[in-house]
Amino acid sequence: MYTQGHSRLISTGAYIPETKVTSRELMQEIDSRNRFGIPYDWLERVTGIRERRIAPEHMLPSDLAVAAGKEALERAGLRAEDVDAVIFTGVIRDYIEPSTAHVVQHKLGARNALAFDVSNACHGFINGIHVMDALIATGQVRRGLIVAGEPSSRYTRKAVEMLKATTDRDTFMRLSSGLTVGDSGTAMVVGPKIDPDTGFMGFMLQSQGQYFSYSTCGRIGEDSPLEADLLPLIKEGVRLLSEMYGDFMHKLDWQPQDIARCAQHQASRPMLKQFAAYLGIDPSVQVETVSTMGNLVSGNVPINLHLLSTRGEVKLGDKVILVGGGSGLAVSHTGLIWDAAA
Repeated sequence: MYTQGHSRLISTGAYIPETKVTSRELMQEIDSRNRFGIPYDWLERVTGIRERRIAPEHMLPSDLAVAAGKEALERAGLRAEDVDAVIFTGVIRDYIEPSTAHVVQHKLGARNALAFDVSNACHGFINGIHVMDALIATGQVRRGLIVAGEPSSRYTRKAVEMLKATTDRDTFMRLSSGLTVGDSGTAMVVGPKIDPDTGFMGFMLQSQGQYFSYSTCGRIGEDSPLEADLLPLIKEGVRLLSEMYGDFMHKLDWQPQDIARCAQHQASRPMLKQFAAYLGIDPSVQVETVSTMGNLVSGNVPINLHLLSTRGEVKLGDKVILVGGGSGLAVSHTGLIWDAAA
């Protein structure tokens, strides 16, 4: 699916917890060397993840999202009442019912907003942008707030608990993806384009449900662990992305050398190298967060964009490519031309 973009990025916000936990600490906690014959430095060596951020246990997904949302609204110079729609896109939610977007709406005081959730694993935030863009294109929304809150360390705690009770190496490999995630809150304010030659220029997305079993958690609403067959999941994701990349660039009339920065889903550092190779870009244009924050689940791309914005690493007219991915399997490319207001 390819659609033209109709919206612009107005501002971003983020909540990044202060507490850090290293990969070595997790491997030592489960005593991987003696239980599974796996060295304590294995997780860091294989994934490139040195540490990840952990939010306080009392913080709900809505709390993380609200913290990021407040910053995004402040940076946009908006009040919560100015928002026409709130979309929550995280994997983890406060409740199965009601939507976490309604909780965020209440906590922010966005009383004039339509509120609902969009869920699509790690790809949820990108889908949220796509849906909000459509609402803006049809005139239903002037200012939209997209948020996510991912207290993903609950899957880390679950994995650690289960791995302390077994010596089965296959179980370790199946649950090890739960040791790679980190917590965050993310937010983005979007609105109609001011200049047709800036903002979100185009979206190309695809879903391949035959790969749904590669990564699962929460079967039938249960508090079950994150289980993943990570290598084939990444392999198929990169294959699908690379196969549609040429068509996407043709639609936008972009060349690889035109890309100033890349914001991408990040499950490991080797994954970033594969992205750079098929994109035909210098790795220096990528925003790398996985080594110090872990896999931020749905928060990877918006955190990347937030860092680009707050660090002043992009300028008006820069072409930015967003690379989305999530279990299911969902993948996407998004073209963004940076707006000065962002």
